[in-house]
Amino acid sequence: MAERLRPTRWYPRVFDRMEPTSPKPRRRAVAWLKRILIAVLVLANLAVFYVYWQLRAVEGAVQETAQAVAEVVPELTPTMPGSSEPITFLLVGSDSRANLDSTEGFGVAGGERSDVIMLVKLHPDDGRAQILSLPRDLWVDIPGHGDSKINAAYSLGGAPLLVQTVKAITGVSINHYVEVDFVGFQSIVDQLGGVAIDFPYAARDRKSKLAVDAGLQTLDGEQALAYARSRSYQELRDGRWVSVDADDFGRTARQQKLILAILDGVSRPSSLTDAAGIVGSFTQHVSMDAALVDSSIIELAFRMRAIRGDLIETATLPGVTDSVGAQSVVRAEEPEASAVLSAFRNGTSLALAISEGSVAVTILNGNGLSGNATHWSDVLGAAGFVIGDVGDADRSTYEQTLVTVRVGEGETGDRIVAALGFGTIQEGSVPADADAVIVLGADAAGNAG
Repeated sequence: MAERLRPTRWYPRVFDRMEPTSPKPRRRAVAWLKRILIAVLVLANLAVFYVYWQLRAVEGAVQETAQAVAEVVPELTPTMPGSSEPITFLLVGSDSRANLDSTEGFGVAGGERSDVIMLVKLHPDDGRAQILSLPRDLWVDIPGHGDSKINAAYSLGGAPLLVQTVKAITGVSINHYVEVDFVGFQSIVDQLGGVAIDFPYAARDRKSKLAVDAGLQTLDGEQALAYARSRSYQELRDGRWVSVDADDFGRTARQQKLILAILDGVSRPSSLTDAAGIVGSFTQHVSMDAALVDSSIIELAFRMRAIRGDLIETATLPGVTDSVGAQSVVRAEEPEASAVLSAFRNGTSLALAISEGSVAVTILNGNGLSGNATHWSDVLGAAGFVIGDVGDADRSTYEQTLVTVRVGEGETGDRIVAALGFGTIQEGSVPADADAVIVLGADAAGNAG
């Protein structure tokens, strides 16, 4: 029997077989990536907790050391928790000499007065802040006491009367009150290790004992206070000592410069670790409204975290020196003062308000309505415009109010129309003693109420 042949099967021969890739290196990379991510998350959380702990320490320092002023709270406008509205502080520098190591250069004063008066408005939403200084010799009506210098309000009725007075003359709602005595300024500057001020010339004040060389100087607490209080400021120019800004306005400008330098020092990263110590030392010389002391400093800090140093605007209420009897006083200069106060209330540019404050207008009645020109002159005068001639136009049949400005001065027309709430701007001839001519039309009659 023939042998049965078995079918032959052919298998392809693999000559170049590659070894399978080991999974170990890939697994190691994934493991390391996970570890790195975990480490980053841990560090981020530690940073958050560290900042939170520091803020808690600051909050504790404020509540333990700051003096709470309860009687001023009824004069303040409370802020709503979580609100995004601007926050306005009245910052007062008291001229109390208590606890000063030396009063040399600062004189002797009976009682206490507000030596520094600043309105500070914070705009957390866009990172801005505005500081408006009120000259301490500003002549004002103090409620219940008649006309006097604004700094007398403090000695007559303490913080409540000062807040009342500032609100009455500015129309600004105040949310918080902070008062610092002389030692407080010295303390925070020394705690920061000094503040840097750039002097274009060597400067001195023999009364406040200021003495510095030209250039960028680091002032200690004593010299910083002498700089802020200087009213006889001199600079060494061409070998001669020359009085420069040796008045109330120069003094407030120096105070603003010092405040900005302090804010810059507090915002330095190295200051965070010492925040509680700085605040604890500083607030021993600070009085705050009770609502601020009891509030959450952490919430306030997070609301203010967006404030940028380069977006802090400073100004001093425009004024002119005058005398009342034997007293040297400062009177608000109009219309610039009203324009600046309006800008501060509305959160618009203070510098622009000062530059545009002196807009003189001629108002002519072009609608035939008796007293209409007088009515709108009162409205524009209250808005800070200088009112010139008020009379009748060439005819009484104008339908629309026309605001005529010089060629290229359309912004002046825009400002007038904004204040009126109506009107059409045109460029043309304007008398030399005015910046614009307003001819009131029928639309002004309807808007007169």
